[in-house]
Amino acid sequence: MKAMPSRTRGFTLIELMIVVAIVGVLAAIAIPTFRSYLYRSKVSEAMSFLGEIKQRQEAYRAEFGTYASAPAPGTAFSTYTPAAVPMGTAAAWVATPAWLQLGASPDGDVYFQYATISGPPGTTPAGIPGFTGNDFWFVGRARGDLDGDGNIFFLESYSAADHIYLDYPSAPAGWE
Repeated sequence: MKAMPSRTRGFTLIELMIVVAIVGVLAAIAIPTFRSYLYRSKVSEAMSFLGEIKQRQEAYRAEFGTYASAPAPGTAFSTYTPAAVPMGTAAAWVATPAWLQLGASPDGDVYFQYATISGPPGTTPAGIPGFTGNDFWFVGRARGDLDGDGNIFFLESYSAADHIYLDYPSAPAGWE
C-alpha cells in the first residue's frame, strides 16, 4: 500500500487574504483615530497656554493697571502670515522681552505661535464682538497648522469672555 503524501505545513492563499483584509480594516479604523488624538493633543497645548496667558494678564493688570502686549516677533498681531508657522512640527519657544515681562512661557516646544495684544478704554480690537470700549482689554491668540497642509487656524481668548474660540472655516479632518 502506497502512503498518502502529508500536507505541507503553511498558510493557504485564502487564509493570507483573510489576514490582510482584517489588518486593512483595523488600519482604516486606527489611523483616523490616531490622527484625531494627535490633533487634540496639539490643540490642548494651545488651550492650556491661552489659559495661562489669561491668568498672567489678569495678574499683570492687578499690578500695573493695564494689560500687557506681546505680539509675535516681527509681525503685527493682525497680520500673521502662514509662512511663519512651523508646519505641523514642534518648535522651540522664543521668549521676547514682552513675554518675559508678562511672565508667560509654555512648557517645552510648541506647535503654535502666540501673541497677545491689549488696549486702553476707548479703543476696540477690530472684528471682535463683545467689546464695548469702556474698559481695558486684551486678546490672546494661538496660530497653528496641525497637519502641515498649509491650512492655518486660530484659537483666541479675550478679556471680556471666559471661553476660548476657534477661528477656522472648516476644522481639519478628524477634528470635532
